Amino acid sequence: MLERKMVPVEQIRQFRIFRNLGDEIVSDIRRSAWIKSLAADEVLFRQNDPVRRTYFCLSGQVKLFRLTRAGSEKIFTIASSGDSLRDSISLKPGRLYPLHCTAISTSEMLSIDPEFIADICHRSPDARASLIDALEQRIDELVDHAELLSVDKAGFRVASYLLNEYRRNGNEQSFRLGSSKKYVASYLSLQPETLSRCLRHFRQNGIASSVNRRIEIHDPERLEQIVNGVDAAA
Repeated sequence: MLERKMVPVEQIRQFRIFRNLGDEIVSDIRRSAWIKSLAADEVLFRQNDPVRRTYFCLSGQVKLFRLTRAGSEKIFTIASSGDSLRDSISLKPGRLYPLHCTAISTSEMLSIDPEFIADICHRSPDARASLIDALEQRIDELVDHAELLSVDKAGFRVASYLLNEYRRNGNEQSFRLGSSKKYVASYLSLQPETLSRCLRHFRQNGIASSVNRRIEIHDPERLEQIVNGVDAAA
């Protein structure tokens, strides 16, 4: 469902591209934006559809993925509240969405006309610099993802993912996965049972353990050694 709704200023400014914008531009965004509500499993856009809207996640979770030749999903990104869907950004007409996007849970998306995003970048050097930085970061993420999947060892992929999440959570030894293990497995191009087997192996070796989506990192140094190829335990 698409509806007009004045989003609070603080919700607009949570997105990096809008964080340092002047009050006038933020007010323009609030007046021009729409809210797209999604039910779980509802499609937001499909791969190769023309880019007609740019999206920012206000609440819930969505997955961005492609379908393999066998018809299974290969997830590239899981976006949550406060994340911009950078794959939906277009500054010129004729661009196509590179991925499918479907809601994992009930979600709300901030929906903005791409031409308006281009206008904001024209009016604000800060917005333009933030957008370029966000797109460069997305390229880096995709390169890192491709490098991760180039290693044909499930233990390495899982160790790399856990180490990245450990660092992203400020080196907290206990943290909660942002999505279910089913989606983590898809992101790592693994079967769910393979992910479970790797986690069980890490638990038995005192490296890390999990209960549902709660992860405990017991030995971050050894986890890093697995990623660096020093420790063959995986």
